[in-house]
Amino acid sequence: MSKKKEEPFTIAWTTDLPYRYSMGRVASKFFKELKEKGRMLGIKCSECGRVYFPPRAICPDCFVEMTEFVELSGEGTLAGFTVVNYPFVDPNTGETRPFPYGYGAIKLDGTDTYMLHFVDETDPEKVRSGIRVKAVFRDKREGNLSDIPYFKIIEE
Repeated sequence: MSKKKEEPFTIAWTTDLPYRYSMGRVASKFFKELKEKGRMLGIKCSECGRVYFPPRAICPDCFVEMTEFVELSGEGTLAGFTVVNYPFVDPNTGETRPFPYGYGAIKLDGTDTYMLHFVDETDPEKVRSGIRVKAVFRDKREGNLSDIPYFKIIEE
């Protein structure tokens, strides 16, 4: 005797779920300075002296609260890179990102950490680890990391 397969019970509805997100003291200051003044801030641990970018509230090594902000020049060194040759949907815009594009691990001057970000060069013959880069800012900033669309290669 065969058993009849039951259809699952479903309820469909549309809802609006507005919310507010609090970034906290450190990220709020970081993004406000980035938007209003085009300043890049790191944060220094009072225990070990490491400087983090982007800043965070607690030192991951010492587990102490960090409060000393450090202004950064926006220049640094490309520690590693790749040239991406495939499309993907940029989560910031919802659009397919033009390719190829450069992407790299950047160590900003005065920091002890690396950030991953876009680089303006796509020719692997013209870019190398150790080359100097500088942040390029949008004219109209919104207070997020996409206010820096890319880092450009600079001559030393």
